[in-house]
Amino acid sequence: MPQPKQDLTDLFVDLGQDWPSDAIIRALKRKGLKLRDIEKELGLKENSIRNAFYRSCPGYESAIAEKIGLSPDVIWPSRYPSEQRLTA
Repeated sequence: MPQPKQDLTDLFVDLGQDWPSDAIIRALKRKGLKLRDIEKELGLKENSIRNAFYRSCPGYESAIAEKIGLSPDVIWPSRYPSEQRLTA
């Protein structure tokens, strides 16, 4: 019987908290990508996409999240308030 895969996300990120930049870089690396690959695809100057690590940049956040395979609100929950947080 195959063993279920463990979800070890909580070892690298705190649920409900924005992901640290190194966790984002690691997630991209697992997909075989670098930030520079996304910058080239979007026609951006080198290191410009790193702005998403420090301030709200919805376009950059969406591009990064898409490559990881998640929605931006999972990676940056503080920037995308959910309905539950608004009523709590």
